Amino acid sequence: MNDDVLATVIDILTTKAGLPPGPVTPTATLQEAGVDSMAAAVLAMILEDDHHLVITETALTAQSTVADLAAFIETQLATRA
Repeated sequence: MNDDVLATVIDILTTKAGLPPGPVTPTATLQEAGVDSMAAAVLAMILEDDHHLVITETALTAQSTVADLAAFIETQLATRA
């Protein structure tokens, strides 16, 4: 997995979606990291605005960990390119 994608996901979740940075680690489950429907919606909007990538909140929250979420987004970015 690309560390840049992981760093971007963590940055969006902690600075734009308002999650506290402590629990948002690569190995944290989305629940442990505090990723709720609002955080997923913010992430989805930013991915669409900044990367022209349309992913539903349901698809984002179906991932197990923050690292899995970043890997899923990386895969979606690669298939779009």
